[in-house]
Formats: sequence, C-alpha cells, structure tokens
Amino acid sequence: MTEVMVRLQNTIADRNNERGAAMAEYGLLLALVALAAILILGTFGDNIANVFTEANNELTTNLSSN
Repeated sequence: MTEVMVRLQNTIADRNNERGAAMAEYGLLLALVALAAILILGTFGDNIANVFTEANNELTTNLSSN
C-alpha cells in the first residue's frame, strides 16, 4: 500500500513540475511576441500612422463634399 501511495505522490509531483515548465515557456513566448511587436512598431510606426492619417483625410474630404 505504501508503494502505491509513493507512486501516486511522484506522479502528482511530476505533473506539477511540467505545469511550471509550461508556464515558463509561455512566459518566454509572451516576452518574445512583445519584443517583436515593439520592434515592428518602432520600425514601421511612422508609416502606419501616415496610412491612417491619409485614410482619415480622404474620408473627411469625401464625406464633407457630399
């Protein structure tokens, strides 16, 4: 009976360790995605802002002329 309990405890402990490893991996993945987003916005931020500004100007011009 003791042997069964020890196996059960070891199985539960192994699952908890895997969850911790998975959470660490998700944290690293989240940090990588955040870093990529910062780099992309830093590089193309002005271009993106210009696209939306031009779209706003076109919409404003076309809506006010009607």
